[in-house]
Amino acid sequence: MDETTRHWLWLHYATSTNPRLFCELLSRFDDISEAHEAILKKDFDAFSDVSETVRDRLVTAADERFLDRYCAWLERNGVGVVTAESEEYPTLLSEIYDPPSLLFYKGRLPKELNLPIAMVGARSCTDYGREVAELLGEQLAERGATVVTGLAAGIDSAAAKGALSVGSNDCPVIGVLGCGIDVTYPQNNGDLYQKVIDRGGVLVTEFLPKTPPLAQNFPIRNRILSGLSRGVVVIEAGERSGTSITADCAREQGREVFAVPGRITDPMSVGTNRMITRGEAKPVTCAAEILTEFTDDAGDDVLNGAAKKVTFTSLGAIGQEIYMALLQGEKDADELLDWIDCSAQDLNATLTRMLFSEVIKQLPGRIYALDTIHTVVTFDQ
Repeated sequence: MDETTRHWLWLHYATSTNPRLFCELLSRFDDISEAHEAILKKDFDAFSDVSETVRDRLVTAADERFLDRYCAWLERNGVGVVTAESEEYPTLLSEIYDPPSLLFYKGRLPKELNLPIAMVGARSCTDYGREVAELLGEQLAERGATVVTGLAAGIDSAAAKGALSVGSNDCPVIGVLGCGIDVTYPQNNGDLYQKVIDRGGVLVTEFLPKTPPLAQNFPIRNRILSGLSRGVVVIEAGERSGTSITADCAREQGREVFAVPGRITDPMSVGTNRMITRGEAKPVTCAAEILTEFTDDAGDDVLNGAAKKVTFTSLGAIGQEIYMALLQGEKDADELLDWIDCSAQDLNATLTRMLFSEVIKQLPGRIYALDTIHTVVTFDQ
């Protein structure tokens, strides 16, 4: 590791993941090496207003033996470091108001991404929310987008699993952690973390190694999640939800905000429905509606790629009957019930699943039709 990066590690450690304090102290010197030299010489004039805790950390971490052990630990554990002045630092993240002074990462950290889209939502999500998150994650990754997620329980993990199911995407997932790079949260997500890395994605965090997933870390983390993205999709959010912090960050950063509408009687849809009615988020029901907002950024290759293929048997029994009915022409829900021997509840559930997987589309007046632009259904041989 070069000397400048070592010095960035020193000041980042001393300021305990506080980018504003980091920048303030750095601004008092011509460069970071000069700041490091001042501490080695016990010249505290430029640090007279910092707390005793910070000053102690500045002195402790400035020791070359400390930095040697620190860098050796990072190398031994396969952890990369990129600083805010490095050419490899993500371009989108550098544009926000208070970008992290450095990032720790595992995996391959690309400077530029074709179209990064953050997906956020409730940890205690409903089965509907989990299914929607997985479907949207898969659809976005199929079109070449990268899903940015906090990899927490619920919506985050479901979105990541959906994106990772796509084999043709070189970087399907970026996981932004609210803990140290060596800490798995939740603990049962170890396999998911490894799959992100194995599939060409990356885990990133600004928090120091061994930092536990404390509650106060996640609002800090959220600005990175939205900062790395072109847009943020909210799947489910209760009336009082931490997810709204990410949406607020996104709006402040000039990012697009989307929300998936939910049932008005569902507590997990109160937040998303409110964002839509207040004009704080655009309603979306499929990946195509998200990607259309970024035509200039993504280009025709992302938006107009080849239609995906699904097998007829994968539609399930009711889905197969819906498909055969719509082969005859457009139909509303009542007409489909006349064709199909199932309950209205089962029909609506299947229609929702087929809409999100883009097998069918909904026209004005709750009329349904096959979505042959985005999906081709093949019959098993």
